[in-house]
Amino acid sequence: MKSKILLTVVSLLLFISCDKSSVFSEFDKMPSDNRWQKSDVKTYEFSIDDESKLYNLEFKFSHIYDYQFDSVPINFLIENPSGKTEKFTIDLMIKDDSGKELGECSVDICDLNYKIKEATKLEKGTYKITISNGFKREYLPNVLGIGLDVDAVK
Repeated sequence: MKSKILLTVVSLLLFISCDKSSVFSEFDKMPSDNRWQKSDVKTYEFSIDDESKLYNLEFKFSHIYDYQFDSVPINFLIENPSGKTEKFTIDLMIKDDSGKELGECSVDICDLNYKIKEATKLEKGTYKITISNGFKREYLPNVLGIGLDVDAVK
């Protein structure tokens, strides 16, 4: 009986880990002081091989639980393979109107995912995405890390 359960669990883990839709995933941890410096601009590069598919681009933001801000400004610059750039800023909502955390929280760490682009067509080639915080002060406090996921829509 135990071997059947173990086999089922291992099979499930293998199935989950073989997700072919992931094109790119990277996460950068902040220094031990948990400060995302204004000067610390993150750059992510990834390649698209199949332009017939649609893709989701997702920003990952990890922070300390009970964050002191309800939202934070995040700047994006997307450069496509032909050299065209798209620049925009989002107001990343950390809490809803009632003050409840919008991310998934475990003990004192919260992970928040925000779709930058959803089910969008991307041309074949290398993309470069630059991410910075638009906070008015020298650094954004209590940030554990940021990242980017690119997935093909199934």
